[in-house]
Amino acid sequence: MSAAPSTATNSPVAESLTAEERLEKVELLWAEERVRNQRQLADINAETAQLKETINALRDSMEQARIGEQERIQRAVAATDDEMRQLKATANALRDQLEMQKAGESERTQRAIAESSAELVQLKAAIGALRDELERQKAGENERTQKALAQATAETVQLKASIDALRGRLDELREKAGADA
Repeated sequence: MSAAPSTATNSPVAESLTAEERLEKVELLWAEERVRNQRQLADINAETAQLKETINALRDSMEQARIGEQERIQRAVAATDDEMRQLKATANALRDQLEMQKAGESERTQRAIAESSAELVQLKAAIGALRDELERQKAGENERTQKALAQATAETVQLKASIDALRGRLDELREKAGADA
């Protein structure tokens, strides 16, 4: 805040004023200056108050937004955790089912192998029995064939002997008939 303006003291009007008038004029100027300053201060205080309110409102809004964002994040994390738990449970259930299926498949395979092995043993025994029977039949057939062949050979020998005997007799009869004629 300055003292009285310099123009007031240098002007011809200011020279004609008395010291008291000048003092009153300076005091009046100071009072006006103080009023102006107080108005400016009041304006500044009002603007400061408005800015503080705006800042507080923005801070409150930001805090609410931050809290809302944190709540959204917490809900998203909780939902993700729930989904992860569900996925883990599903994966565990599928793994258990697969293991049970593998165990069942293994049991069925072992049972099928055991049944196949038993059937193979039975088939081998049946084949062995059939082979033995076939060999017995073959041996019997060979024996019968040899007997039949031996009989046929014996009959052939007998027939040849009979034929020879008949021929001999026929020759004798022819000779006798030739001798008688």
